[in-house]
Amino acid sequence: MTRTAPYPHTSLDPLAAFMAGATATGTPRPIPLVATSFDVRIDAGLATVSMQRTFRNEEEESIEATITFPVPVHGVLFDLEARIGDRVLKAQAQGRNDARTTYEDAVETGKTAVLHEEVLRGVHMLSVGHIPAGEELEVAATFAMTLTNVDGTGHLRIPLTVGDIYGRSGLQDSDEMIHGGPNQMAELTVECSEGSVTLLGGNINEGRAKVPLDAPIDLKVEGWTPRDLSGRMADGRDVSLRIEPASGGDDPIFADLVIDHSGSMAEICSFERKDLTKHQAIIEGFQKIAGKLRKSDIIRLWEFDNDLREIGSTSSEGLTGILNNPEKRFLKIVRQLSGPAGGTNIGCALKGVTTGSSAKDVLLVTDGKSYALDVQALAQTGKRFSVVLIGEDSLEANVGHLAALTGGDLFVAAGADVAKFLDSALMAFRENSELRTRKNKTTDKIESLDVRRAGMNLAASWKEADKASTETTEARSVAALAASLAMPLLDKGAATILAEAEGLVTHLTSLVLVDEARALQEGIPGTRKVSLPSPRAGMAAFADIDMASARVSMPLMNGCSMPDRADRSESRYAQNLEWTQDLSQPTSQDPNWPVFSSFGAQIDWDLAPQELQSGNLSSLDQDTANAIRKIAMHGRIKTLAENFDLDPIALVVALMAIAEASKNRSAARIAKFILLALSELDVSYMTSLMKLDGRT
Repeated sequence: MTRTAPYPHTSLDPLAAFMAGATATGTPRPIPLVATSFDVRIDAGLATVSMQRTFRNEEEESIEATITFPVPVHGVLFDLEARIGDRVLKAQAQGRNDARTTYEDAVETGKTAVLHEEVLRGVHMLSVGHIPAGEELEVAATFAMTLTNVDGTGHLRIPLTVGDIYGRSGLQDSDEMIHGGPNQMAELTVECSEGSVTLLGGNINEGRAKVPLDAPIDLKVEGWTPRDLSGRMADGRDVSLRIEPASGGDDPIFADLVIDHSGSMAEICSFERKDLTKHQAIIEGFQKIAGKLRKSDIIRLWEFDNDLREIGSTSSEGLTGILNNPEKRFLKIVRQLSGPAGGTNIGCALKGVTTGSSAKDVLLVTDGKSYALDVQALAQTGKRFSVVLIGEDSLEANVGHLAALTGGDLFVAAGADVAKFLDSALMAFRENSELRTRKNKTTDKIESLDVRRAGMNLAASWKEADKASTETTEARSVAALAASLAMPLLDKGAATILAEAEGLVTHLTSLVLVDEARALQEGIPGTRKVSLPSPRAGMAAFADIDMASARVSMPLMNGCSMPDRADRSESRYAQNLEWTQDLSQPTSQDPNWPVFSSFGAQIDWDLAPQELQSGNLSSLDQDTANAIRKIAMHGRIKTLAENFDLDPIALVVALMAIAEASKNRSAARIAKFILLALSELDVSYMTSLMKLDGRT
């Protein structure tokens, strides 16, 4: 679930925060992200987007700045560099685990490092470790993607934020997307080689604009012409890429249409239309496109929240009176859709649809704000899944990945007029979108491929280079996108080698850089998680729409749901505080032995790790600090600390950190630092103590 940023106790100097000019809501903690900009270049259907983020440390100790944010599922990130003073460092691609190890080792030894990784398909995380006090660092990352073709017009959407998400992501707490931060403005520059570009909801003046970070950047591109684009692969081969609007087919539609009517669909669809909810926009869209259906088309309509309900089919017996009018048949079942309510259990809904219907295609219409689906299992059903995302705060992760894996289309509606996006998605079912490839019989290398993506036909071809070329960002963009198209055709080993060679951020590889020249920093940096702004459309929904009918409920435990992570209540914590009143010697199975994970859950490990690693509890609230001191006085703890030559308070902090290490990277670093001198066997013994509470 996307978390709203917590604001724990802090002892930071409020004057420093005032000087920084921006603080996290409810705290005197300065926000390390001080500037954001986007440079967009569009050429023959290919968009190259460079994101620049400037981080500044206004605190007295070194910090680590992290931000987790949405990215287009079809975007491929291929370049990362950091400007430190007057030096520019470029990142290298490594296997995902190796890159994380490189980064953690650098942070542990006091070096400044940057890591960009794909934590989920459609969700990236940027970590900037050891920004020295009073210093500034700029990170630039570049991704490539095609425009989306909708009714002959190109569209580009850059998502910037997302609200609450149903279900569990499977990420560590410290890696999750969080929102609730203040809204900031970003600089946008747009360059288009041909045609015209419009910024929806804003104005571009001489290629520049200011955009808020609480809504996506939506660009409409008209008047562009397809042509061959050239790039150079890392292995020296030339690659040609052509992007052009799909022409469409003439096959009858035989599809399941699955409509999200969870509580979030009662939010407004667009900030420009505060009187229209996402759900209402869907129905309005269906009414506009119903006339394009044919007698031979068969569409079965479903709706879901926590549960799945079949509405009916255009071929149902109940529609016999209007069988010769496909528009009326379709609108009759659309009128049976019910209003928004409940949770967004996409996984159970799609599982029910795939087992209850023989249709070859599935169109999911949703805001995508759910982690509750098994993408790989659904992809193995043999169905083709396409997705239309509704709303400014829609999320491409998971549902977009499902579409990509199964040869379906992904359309993200820009604004409240969703009819043309629904029409494009349905009409795409009239043609075959299977990937077509050709390999060299001698080298087994891919020589060409053709695939449909987001209403576009993409054709890539490779050949041996016949002349030298100058590397440009645009040429690298072509090579990176072509490589991303080829990766699904390779086994894991070959795909990893290709991604590393081309410098891609994927589920297999990350980009990492380490500054070997800068002065080393001492200790563990305090982690400052940057919160995304809450989506403006979501905020407007609560202000302008009667939400009484939108019964937003928690997920149901029906054997298929993926419920949100339970709130950490303070009741267990209070029980542990009571335990500290009795400091008698326990046996190894004493029921009074502290539940360290309950204590650990109350600590902000990111705030002042350098203090915690030394046993300094000044950054904690008084109750927590007193509880730790009392536990440290326990006879068994004192004996354990003496045996391992550790400070008793530091040992208790380490035990609590071990309990939280799987959820929080700072906790893992603190535990490792305190127990650094211990052998692996000793650390295993320490970890075994966690099992005494029966939960770790």
